[in-house]
Amino acid sequence: MLGPARDRDGVLGAQLLTDGDHHELIRVPAGGSRLPASAATLDGGDHFFQMEGRGVRDYVTRRLPEVIHQMLDGMGVARDEIRHFVPHQANGAMLTDIWPSLGLERAHLHLTVERQGNTGSGSIPIALDTVHRSGLLQRDDLVLLAGFGGGMSVGLALVRWSPVPVPRHPVGRVAVSVPTPVTV
Repeated sequence: MLGPARDRDGVLGAQLLTDGDHHELIRVPAGGSRLPASAATLDGGDHFFQMEGRGVRDYVTRRLPEVIHQMLDGMGVARDEIRHFVPHQANGAMLTDIWPSLGLERAHLHLTVERQGNTGSGSIPIALDTVHRSGLLQRDDLVLLAGFGGGMSVGLALVRWSPVPVPRHPVGRVAVSVPTPVTV
């Protein structure tokens, strides 16, 4: 997936923001310098990932559209120029619910979570590779990548696609929506 790009291709812009006021939504309470490992923290299971699912959903549902609109507006990119949206594959139902508020009517929402699950930080590159191998990405397509997670944090990257030759998978093996998620 990585390789040389023409001058106008590749990452056109990126944004990362964190909102520490919501750090409690996704956390690993112990094991760091704030709460070092001890018999009590191990017994309490404080070294395991903890998440307040409803709070995370509320945060992402509210903030992701805001951040996307701010970045695209700041770059002077119209929403109808975006052809593909590849988000972190956290929860297909949540992404489907958020989709209309993004205003990306001409874009394809790519979901692989039903087939591959939430693969954490690997979900965006895995989904992007799946879509690329399906042949759906065309030269010069604008692809918006969006991640969100602990902290709370939201990260975006806008990429002008420049294809790299790879073996293709049959389209039937990719979950894609246009504009409502449908397995094709």
